[in-house]
Amino acid sequence: MERTFFQQLREELMVAARAVGNVGRLRLIGIVSRILGQFLLIFTLVLCVFALLAFASVAAINALSACMPVWAAALIMMGVYALLILLAVMLRRPLFIHPFIALMSKQLIASEEELELQALKAEHELELEQVRLQTRVDNATQELNFYVSIFNRVRNAIFRRKK
Repeated sequence: MERTFFQQLREELMVAARAVGNVGRLRLIGIVSRILGQFLLIFTLVLCVFALLAFASVAAINALSACMPVWAAALIMMGVYALLILLAVMLRRPLFIHPFIALMSKQLIASEEELELQALKAEHELELEQVRLQTRVDNATQELNFYVSIFNRVRNAIFRRKK
């Protein structure tokens, strides 16, 4: 009986440990993907700003000259890069964050919303395991208290008769 109780307690502790590990893994995926996504967004914006400035400066120099087609082409390219910057800012989640979430979770979780849902499920499983373990401990404590009280009553009854 004691051996099966401890084996069952060990199995429940292992399930709880897996639930804690799963919650931690999902939170880590969310944090790392957001960090990498922000890094890539900043890197892309910096490169686009450098290109924008390069084309804008070429356009400004050539605008002062008499050659119209050169600066017009440079302004067109500047407009294209400005649109790319706006597009990168507007689509930062599907372009930068969601691919990292999918990559880090081995294609099981494709978006930030699914990651949050999986994290909530893992936290719920962890709470259930904690409740199960607490119930198990409470039952074991009550059982121990019951046996101790029976032992004390028997001991008191025996020692009262001797007096």
